Amino acid sequence: MNQHTINSGSEKATGVQPDGSINHTISNPNYPIEHRTGTASAALKAKFARAGHLVHEGGNDDYIVVKADWCMSRHCPNYAALISFGRVLGVA
Repeated sequence: MNQHTINSGSEKATGVQPDGSINHTISNPNYPIEHRTGTASAALKAKFARAGHLVHEGGNDDYIVVKADWCMSRHCPNYAALISFGRVLGVA
């Protein structure tokens, strides 16, 4: 539960609940997958981690896959590219 000291505005406008927590749920099915904080990307990152790869989220809805053994990294411009690269590695 995230707590914030600023609690201005109504609950509906700010997403701040009466107890001070913030509601981060997204129920719109048209919301792009790379913006969801769901379990799909977390599960994929865990699969990469079990295979020894680190997945870093970039600032532009992109991903960087790193493995120390490679001494290099791979840029994936979106979530679909991350899935495709995971299939190449045998991760996804």
